[in-house]
Amino acid sequence: MKKNLSLEIIKDERKKSRIDKISTLIKKTISEVFLTVDLNYSNGKNVFVMVSHVELSSDGKSAKVFLETLKNFSFDHEKVVEIIANNSSRIKKEFSTKIALRYTPKLKFELINNK
Repeated sequence: MKKNLSLEIIKDERKKSRIDKISTLIKKTISEVFLTVDLNYSNGKNVFVMVSHVELSSDGKSAKVFLETLKNFSFDHEKVVEIIANNSSRIKKEFSTKIALRYTPKLKFELINNK
């Protein structure tokens, strides 16, 4: 019985490490995509966002990407969310071409308040 318990713990640790590796890969790839995609306000000002962290589901088919804006700049939270939503299809398409996984996870973006 103790062997089964320790085997389960090892399997869980392996699974967590795999999920962590994929999360890091997604974070890196999304960051590269945000560098190449132009996100602009209607008046032409650029929007600067950073990927804070990524939460990946246990099966790896969906990911929640947490974004932050730079603290030095004053961005309207609702406006940034709207700009990301309007460009999400472009971002997801660029992401799927850059990442090499068996299943490309579905992305959901959330903006973190840093106030």
